[in-house]
Amino acid sequence: MKRIRMLVNTVLAVIIIFFLSPAYASHTPVKFEVDKSYPPFSYTSGGRIYGFTIDLANLVFEPDKFKLELSSDTWNQVYKKLVEGKIDVAAPVAIVEERKKEVYFSKPIFTRHVGLYTSKGFSKNISLKNLEDFMVGVMKSDYTETLLKEKLGVNKYYTYPTIEDLIYALVDGKIDAALMSQEIANYFLVKNGLRDRAELKIKNIFTVKSAFAVSKKRPELVAYINQRLNFLTNKGIFDELYYNYFSTYSPEYYERKNRQIVISTLYLLLIILFAASVAIFVMARINRRLEHGKQTYEKYAQLLAENANAIVLTLNLNGEIIYFNKFAQELTGYKSEEVVGKKWVDIFIPPHRREYIENLFKRIAEEKILNNHENEIVTKNGDIKWILWNNTLIESPYLNEPMIISTGLDITQIKTTQQLLQQSYKKIERTNQELLNTLEILNRQSKALEEEKEKYKFLIENGSDCIWEIDFKEKNIEFYGRLKDLFDIKAVKSKNDFSAWLDFFHPDDRSTVFKKLQDAILLHEENLEFEARIRDKNGNWHWMSAHVQIFYNEEGKPEKIIAVNIDWTAKKEYEQKIEYIAYYDALTSLPNRKLFEEALEDFIKKAEEEKAQGAVILIDIDNFKDINDLYGHEAGDEYLKAVGQKVLEYLKNLNLNTFFARVGGDEFAVVLHGLAKKEEVIEVCTQLLSIFEREIYIQKLERHLFASASMGISFYPDDGRSVKEIFRNVDMALSSAKENGKNDFQIFLPFMLMKNLKKIEIEKGLKKAIETDQFELYYQPVINLKDMEIHSVEALLRWISPEKGMISPLEFIPVAEEIGLIIKIGEMVIEKAFSDLKEWEKKGIDYLHMAINLSARQFKIKFFENMVQKLIERYSIDPKKISFEITETGAVENFDVSLKILSFLCQMGIKFLIDDFGTGYSSLVYLKRLPIGGVKIDRSFISELEVSKENKAIVEGIILMAHKLDLKVVAEGVETKRQLEILKEVGCDFAQGYLFSKPLPKTEVEKLLIARKITV
Repeated sequence: MKRIRMLVNTVLAVIIIFFLSPAYASHTPVKFEVDKSYPPFSYTSGGRIYGFTIDLANLVFEPDKFKLELSSDTWNQVYKKLVEGKIDVAAPVAIVEERKKEVYFSKPIFTRHVGLYTSKGFSKNISLKNLEDFMVGVMKSDYTETLLKEKLGVNKYYTYPTIEDLIYALVDGKIDAALMSQEIANYFLVKNGLRDRAELKIKNIFTVKSAFAVSKKRPELVAYINQRLNFLTNKGIFDELYYNYFSTYSPEYYERKNRQIVISTLYLLLIILFAASVAIFVMARINRRLEHGKQTYEKYAQLLAENANAIVLTLNLNGEIIYFNKFAQELTGYKSEEVVGKKWVDIFIPPHRREYIENLFKRIAEEKILNNHENEIVTKNGDIKWILWNNTLIESPYLNEPMIISTGLDITQIKTTQQLLQQSYKKIERTNQELLNTLEILNRQSKALEEEKEKYKFLIENGSDCIWEIDFKEKNIEFYGRLKDLFDIKAVKSKNDFSAWLDFFHPDDRSTVFKKLQDAILLHEENLEFEARIRDKNGNWHWMSAHVQIFYNEEGKPEKIIAVNIDWTAKKEYEQKIEYIAYYDALTSLPNRKLFEEALEDFIKKAEEEKAQGAVILIDIDNFKDINDLYGHEAGDEYLKAVGQKVLEYLKNLNLNTFFARVGGDEFAVVLHGLAKKEEVIEVCTQLLSIFEREIYIQKLERHLFASASMGISFYPDDGRSVKEIFRNVDMALSSAKENGKNDFQIFLPFMLMKNLKKIEIEKGLKKAIETDQFELYYQPVINLKDMEIHSVEALLRWISPEKGMISPLEFIPVAEEIGLIIKIGEMVIEKAFSDLKEWEKKGIDYLHMAINLSARQFKIKFFENMVQKLIERYSIDPKKISFEITETGAVENFDVSLKILSFLCQMGIKFLIDDFGTGYSSLVYLKRLPIGGVKIDRSFISELEVSKENKAIVEGIILMAHKLDLKVVAEGVETKRQLEILKEVGCDFAQGYLFSKPLPKTEVEKLLIARKITV
C-alpha cells in the first residue's frame, strides 16, 4: 500500500507539473492558411478569420506546443503556397490522387458529397449521361472541376470564383445546373434564403474525403495531426464541432428533426395523461409549500425593513403607500396608520413638485429601476428633508399588482453643507470683484485721495485676506489685510527687494509666478491673475488666489504692483479631497478603477505612438469571501491593505513602467508598459503568485492568513486598442484561470472570446430549454464482471435543442453550474430517472439499479434530502436500487453538510459512489468518514491500462484499498477486451464503457435491459 501511495503521488506530481508548465514550454510555429471565402469552413470578417476549419485547427494544435499563425487567401494561392512550402498546413483539402504527389495528407476529417443542383422546378430531363447538353457551372480550381472533367467527361462548362457566385448564377438562370459539394451548397442556400429557388437534382454523385494537407517540408506534422484527431474523435469533441456547423444545413437533419418531433409529441401525450392523474395532489402540496416559504420570506423581509437605518416604502404604481417602516415614521413624524392607503405626493411632496414626482412613477413603471434620485419631502412639522432614493419595480405571480420598493437615505445635512459652501464661494467671488472695482477707482483718484490714505488702509485691511503693494520707485513693500500677521513681513521689508517677496512662494510655484509677471510687464498688461502657495511664519502653506494690477509710469516702466489675495486653502483642500475620493481607493490608498482606466488609456496611446507593447494583469484573490465570512470584514480589509502594499513594493523594483490599482472588492490590476518581450510578463506573474501564497500577519486576528490568487493577462495593442477591449479580454483570461483550478495565470487567447460568446448563447438557451423541457435522459449499462450481466444503468443528461440538435454536456453543464440552473436541472434529472425506473419495473425489469450524477451545488440547497424522499414516495421507488454519484472534491467541499445529507439518505437505503476517483485532491481522512458504498475509477486510468504499468498498479491499488474498506469498484471507460481481461484479473467488481454499449435513449437501452446479457 505504501508503494502504491508513493506511485499515485508521483503520477499526480507529474500531472501538476504538466498542467503548470505551458507558459514555459517551447512553442513551435505552424503557418496555417485557409480559403478566405469558403464558409462555413472559413471566412474573414473584421480582419479576423472564422469558421469550422479555424476552430478545428485551434483544437488540433495545442497552444502549449505550437504557435498557430493563421492567414487566408484565395484558394489558388493557398494551394500554391502549400506546394511551394511557404505555408505548413491547409484545410479542408479534398484528397485527390494528383495532389498526393505534391503534399501529404492527414487521416480524413470528413466526407464531402458532390451533387448536381438545378433551379426549383427545372422541367428538362437532365442526367449524368446527357450533362454535356446543358450549361453546367462549377467553382474554379475546385476538386469538383476535376471531377466534372475527368469523371463525367464534360469539357465545356462555366467557372465561378466562389460557391456563392455559382449559386446566384444558377438561381438567376445564367446556367442550367451546378456541380457542388452538398455540405457547402446547403449552407449557402439556407444562409441566403434560397432553398425555395434551387434544389438538389442528383445527390451523392461522388464522395470525396477531405483532410489536413501538410507541406512536404513538414512531414512530422502528419503523425501529430492524426494523433490529435483520434483524441478529439474519441472524446466526442470533433463530432460536436462538426454537428454545430453542418447539421442545421443538412436535409437529413430536417428529416431526423421531423421524426424527433413526432416521437416527442407521442411522448408528451403520455406524460400529459400520466400527469393528469396526479396533478391535483401535486399542486395541493406545492401550494402548501409555497405558502409556507412565502410567509417565512415575508417575516424575514419585514424584520429587515423595520430595523433598517433608511426609509423603506412599498407603493403601487398610483403612488399609494402600502408599507411605511419605522425609520420613515421617525424621520417624517407620521405614523404608519396615518399614511398607508394615501398617495405619497399628497402628503410629502410640495405642490409645485407633485407633477414631477407623478412622472417619476411612470418612469419607474417603464424602466423597472430608478436609482440615485434626489428630491425634497415635507415632514409633519413642516421641515424640509432631502432624500436620496433607490427605486425598484417588483412583478411577481404572488402579487396582485406590481409594487415599487423604495429605499431612501437622509442627505439633508449634506445638501445644507453644499448650499453653505456654494454661498461662501459666491460671497468670496462677489467680495473679490468688489475689491477689484474699488482698486480701479482708487488708482484713477490716487492723487485726489492721498489725504484719505488711512481710511483706504483701514478698508483694505478689513476687506481682504492679504494685499501686497510693491513700489519699485520707492523700493518699498507693504502688506495689508486680515492675514498679514501670519507672514514674516519683517524679513521681506528688511530687504526691500522684489526677489525677497518671491521667496514667500512655494518652490514649485515661484518660477511660474515670476514668468507670469515678467510676461505681463513685457506685454505692458495691467491686470494679471494666478494661484500659488504662500508660506506663513510656521512653515505652513496657504493657497492664495491673486488678482494683480500693474501701474506704469509715463515711460512705460512698471512703477507699482498691487496684489489682492484671497485665501483659497479650504477650497483647494476640498477640491483635492474630492479628486482623491474620485480617483483613489479609500481602504488601500491605491488608485481606483476610474484612475486605472484613464492611465491605461494613456498607456495604449503611448504604445501606438512609440510602437511599444504592454500588458494588463487582472488579479482576483481566490475564495476571498471565505476570509470575510470566517474572520469578519475588518480582517479582510487588513489583508487587502497588507497584500496590496507588498505587491506595490515589488512593482517599484521592476525595470518597467508600472501602474497598480484596486479595481474591485478583491480585484487588483497592474499595467506593465514597455515590455521588450511578452515573456517578461510570465516572470512578473510568477512572482505575484508567490506574494499571494505567502503568509500575511493580521493584527486583528493575531495570526497569519494564507491565500492564493488567479490572474488574467492581456497585451496591448495586440489584443485591443481600447480600455473596454482590454478589460473584456483580461476578464475572460481571468475566468479561464479560475476554471483551470485557480492559483494560476492565463494569457488571453482569441478562442476565449468565441468561448465567452458561446457561453452567453448557451445560458440563454438553457433557460428556454428548462421552460420547454428539451432535456432527455440517455442510459449506459453497468456490467457485473462476475456473471457479465447488466447490473445497473447510469442516467446521463442530454440536451436536444430544436435549433442545434444534441448539445454536449461538456458545453452546457459547466454553464448551468455557474449560473445556478444545475439545481433545477438536477431535480428534473432525478424525477425523470425515478419515473423511467418505475416504468421498467412494471415491464418486468425488476433487477435494475439506477445511478444518478449529483452536482456539488445540489448539496448546498436546503431540503435536498426532503426533495429526494418525496420523489421516492411519489414513484414508489425502492431506495436500495438508487445510487448517487458525487465527485471527491464535491463531497468534501462542504464536509459537515455533505456528511449530514449523505448519512440521512444512506439510512433510507440509497448508496453513494465517489465518481472520477483518483482525479481529485481530497483527503482519505474525509473520505473514510463519509458513508459511501463504492468508487468509480476514472477513465483516464483505464485508457492506459494496457500499455502503462504505472496505471495498472494504480488501478490495482485502488481496488485493493476499496475492498479493504468493504467498497465496490466500478471501472468506467472500458473500450477493449484486453482492458476487460485486466480488470477481471485484478478483481474489479463492475465496468461500463463503449465495449459494452454507448449511452442510449430510453427506448433503445430497454432492449438490452430485457436481454440483460451483453456479448463482447
